[in-house]
Amino acid sequence: MILVGSGALVWRAATYAASIGKTVEAVVHPYGETIPAQAAELDCIATDDVNELAEFIDDVSGDRLVCSTGNPFLFREPILALDLTIVNVHGGPLPNYRGLPMATAVFAILRAEPEFGVTLHRVDAGIDTGPVVDRRAFRLSESVTLEELSMQVTHACHHIFTENIDRLDRAPEPSVPPAAEPAGEYFGMSALAALGTYRDHPNIVRATTLGALEEFYPSYTRLFESVRNGPVG
Repeated sequence: MILVGSGALVWRAATYAASIGKTVEAVVHPYGETIPAQAAELDCIATDDVNELAEFIDDVSGDRLVCSTGNPFLFREPILALDLTIVNVHGGPLPNYRGLPMATAVFAILRAEPEFGVTLHRVDAGIDTGPVVDRRAFRLSESVTLEELSMQVTHACHHIFTENIDRLDRAPEPSVPPAAEPAGEYFGMSALAALGTYRDHPNIVRATTLGALEEFYPSYTRLFESVRNGPVG
């Protein structure tokens, strides 16, 4: 298994997989990422574009399985063309909440969703559009903050990975024909950039409060402060 991603999710997944005897050929992560002590013995490869590692991945992959979690990269043709099974742990319920997990969480709170969730899916050429393998849903309280929801998503993502680790490459669940399947809504940086239009929304404070997570997401923190208080000079 090769893991691709960033932050707590990929390191928790990699160390868990190794701890139960799974072969982790490599962990691919962005440049500048600090490798935690518990992952020091793993083969950790830094890059700014995972697709540039297509030949390496093809060479070292023993079980032909790539799993992404907390992944900032998009898989493109050099990797998609390989004979690999690629799965992704997505921090949101698909197909309705595609895109950046932080953005999906913000808008779930703004929309007062009664529940949220995470999805394990196959990777195709789209963004979070591949067939679903498994889902986990959880209720949202009426007072949930972005900090709380982010933690819920992180735990749910890890659990869906660990609970499926022996069958990550199994067939996806049956679905309607691709042409008829809803594409869902995509939440990216453009959606976050438009948050200023929600400044007077009754849920805006809860939807932009990262609390103890602020130190881990400084760019998001600055953006959310600007939304709540006006542009920071």
